[in-house]
Formats: sequence, C-alpha cells, structure tokens
Amino acid sequence: MAGIEAEIPYNVIIIGSGLAGLQCAVILGRKGYRVLVLEKNEHIGGTLQSFDYKGVSFSTGMHYVGSLDEGQVLNRIFRYFNLFDGIRYKRLDEHGFDVFNIGGKKYAFPMGWSAFENYLKTLFPEETTAIQNYINAVESTVCGQEIFNLENPAATYVEKPSQSINAWDFICNLTQNAELRQVFSALNFVYAGDRNRTPWYVHALINHYFISSSYRVVGASNQIPQRLYQEIEKTGGRVLTMQKVTQLLFNEDHLSGVRCADGNEFKAEMIISNIHPGSTMNLIEPGKIKKSYRNRLEQKTDTLSCFALYLKLKPGKFRYQNFNYNFYLQPDVWYASSYDERLWPEHFFLHFPADEPNPQWVDHLSIVTYMSFEEVSMWKDLPSNARGIGYKQFKKEKAEKLLALVLLQFPELENLITDYTTATPLTFREYVGSPTGSMYGTLRDYKFPLASYVGVRTKIHNLYFTGQNLNLHGVMGVSISALLTCAEFVDLPELLNEINDS
Repeated sequence: MAGIEAEIPYNVIIIGSGLAGLQCAVILGRKGYRVLVLEKNEHIGGTLQSFDYKGVSFSTGMHYVGSLDEGQVLNRIFRYFNLFDGIRYKRLDEHGFDVFNIGGKKYAFPMGWSAFENYLKTLFPEETTAIQNYINAVESTVCGQEIFNLENPAATYVEKPSQSINAWDFICNLTQNAELRQVFSALNFVYAGDRNRTPWYVHALINHYFISSSYRVVGASNQIPQRLYQEIEKTGGRVLTMQKVTQLLFNEDHLSGVRCADGNEFKAEMIISNIHPGSTMNLIEPGKIKKSYRNRLEQKTDTLSCFALYLKLKPGKFRYQNFNYNFYLQPDVWYASSYDERLWPEHFFLHFPADEPNPQWVDHLSIVTYMSFEEVSMWKDLPSNARGIGYKQFKKEKAEKLLALVLLQFPELENLITDYTTATPLTFREYVGSPTGSMYGTLRDYKFPLASYVGVRTKIHNLYFTGQNLNLHGVMGVSISALLTCAEFVDLPELLNEINDS
C-alpha cells in the first residue's frame, strides 16, 4: 500500500501523528488540501496512545484536560474536531479536582475561579489582597494571549511582558506567606515548573486552563486520535503507520518530499513536522539549512522526562476517586528545579482512570514522577530489546522505590497489586520522538523568551513546525499550535470563526 501511495503527490505531508499533526490534517483536509500523515510507530496519537498490558488498557500521557465546560475554549475546539462524537468525558470533582499533599499538608483545588478564590481566602484569610492580585494577574495574562481565547492575534509572535517575567519571582512578590506561595504553584507538575526559568505566562495559562474546569476521558485516551483519524479519512486524507521518515528530500532550495526507513519516498508541495525541532534537523542533510539555525534547534533545552508505574489491581477492591492525587515529600512543589537522583523519588502524580463497566472501582492505576534522561543515558543507543539485565534491574529498583512512597499514602494498595509494568525516559523518547523523552517538549525560559520560542515557519520556505514545542504543551497548547500552523495555509480569522461557531 505504501508503495502505491508513494507515487501520488500530496499537497502536504505531516511527519508524526501526535495531536497537533492529526488536527492539522483534519483542518487542511477540510480546506481541500490532499494530506498524508506519516507515523513511525505502530499506533497513532503520540502521548495520547494507549497500550494493553495483560488485559488492561493504560493511557500513556493524557490524564485529564481543562476548559471543557460548555462554551469554554477547549470545548469549542473539541466540537470543531467532532471529539464529542462517540467519546465520553467525566467532569472531575468540582470541590477538589486535584488534591495536593505538600510536605504533609493537604489541599483540594475546587473547580471554577470563584470557588477557587473563596477556598484560598478561607485557608488564608489574612492574604485576601494577595489572592485577589494573583487571580487578577492570571485573568489579565490570559486575556492578553488572544489566540488562547480563540481570538485573532495581532501577529503570530509578539513578545509580551508575561513572557519575560519569572513565575516564581512574580508569585513571591505577591505574598511573603511561604505556604501560600506553594499553593499558588501547586499545579507545577503539569508543566514541569522550573523555579529559575519558567515564565509567568506558562503558569497563568495552565492554571487558568485546569481551574476553569477539568475532565477525564472515559476509557482509553486513544479514542481521541482514532476519532481524528476518521475525520481525516472523511476528507480523503491518508494516515500511514510504520513509516519512519529518515530524510527530507530537496529540489534545489525547497523540499520536494520525504524518504522513509523502508525506502519509500513520498512527494509533497509542503511539509509539516510534528516531531521535535532537533529531530527534524537530523532529517536535513548538511548544507541545506543554516548551521546556526540547525544548532539552535538541536541544542534547545527540554523539560524533564518522567518515570511511570502502571499497576494492575484486583478487580472490585480499590475505589475510583474523581480527582488526581499529587504528592510532594518536601513542602516545595518546584521539585523540577531541585531534582536529585540520589533522593529520588520525592514526588508522584496518581491518576484514577474513569472506565466502564464498573465505574465505582478501578482495576489499574497510573503513577508518574519526574526522571532525568541522564539516568538512562547509558542505554540510549541500544535497541529496546537489547538493553540487558542492567536496564531491567534499574527499572525494578525504581519501581520499588516509587511504590514504597505511594504505599505510605495508600497502604491499602499493598495487597491489591497483581502485576505492574514501567516506562522510563527511553520509553517516552520512542513514543513521542523527543531526543530526551521530555514530558512537555522544549523548555520556555523567561530570560530568553525569543530564543526559547519555536516559530511555525522555518528557514526552509515550505517546511513548517507544529506541536508542543511551539508555544505551550498539553492538549490546549498543541491544539493552538495546530491552528497557528494551519494559518500559514488558510485564513486564520475564518478558521477561528468556524471553531467558535461549531
């Protein structure tokens, strides 16, 4: 089939089937472009993939989404892509969608900004001014990011003050209360907040996104890429798996297509890369792009990667909880800034899957924590089936350490676990194509807002980027990146109107 497809010229080839790549394919297909998506793995979806382990389906990366209430931004985006058709979403506990244990003290974040404000003022009655100033600052920052409100931006990239302000410094200037500073920062894990580098706008957008409303997919997260695949097929587009792009092909100074590992070549007028910018540069032969530009993208700093523990449980024994549980051993949620493998683990995020047919119970759990790629770098050049006993022992020791920390909070789990499997930064590297398996792509640095920004356009006029490395990660961030990428092909105000009217 791939051989036949290779003979057909396409308008656009998209490398990688992560969320943004699939969304670009839907948008452009609806606008009349002939689109081909090429995926190196067996399954599509990037971090939206699910995998089966001994009869249980685990979701790999998307544990919950925000701003899905009627009329909210992601709700409108999902309606445009028909992601409510055949997919159910469960609204998390409005009195505590995320529960945090920070140094032994628990907090439950309520849903909605009014409820959130009242909750904080109850906990910190002497800090009402700081709390109000914090909420006003979040609202002002989000309003200033037009595209994240599905409003037409004045320009694709305009540096704004919130991008050159350090999030931690900004929070510290709001209050001297050490506890409140940590509570303001509690959602750090969902963007790998770095005390020394994370810009205020990232903090503001992410907190606004989840506090506005939070939902889980009922069942496996791969329902989303599968639904997008159906939408792509409706437009006449194609998605091919097991097609690893190894080279971008040139006709003089512009791209003419791609070559895959199996020798197949596919022709196209334009290429969109939904893989890491550094990995994209590796597909370009020397001399075809400026060395300084290549070096900048290849040397970009990534966010931390992670270690995941997937537990299989005795059925009907462990109750479903309609929230996420975040644990910090120390009273400091900026763990990414002080990560020390000698003290690992000091944190975990526990996800309760919303499944059927027995929604009151869970037969599996996903537990995720930070891990540096350096911890597994000794095996980075080996195939997954050739890493040997040392790698297996490493995973076993890490799993036991992480599980011991989890059992301190959930001791009832000890006799309910029937099996488990793990994922390391190497696993995530293989699934998402990031050189270091980073959770959230490239790191945004308030000190260098322009240098840490990756634009849609590249130094090759018919090569474009999309995905989590552009401006913001997560379902919201990559969805917005897809819109910005497609704005290079279609009228953005018209597209935004279609989404807002969906």
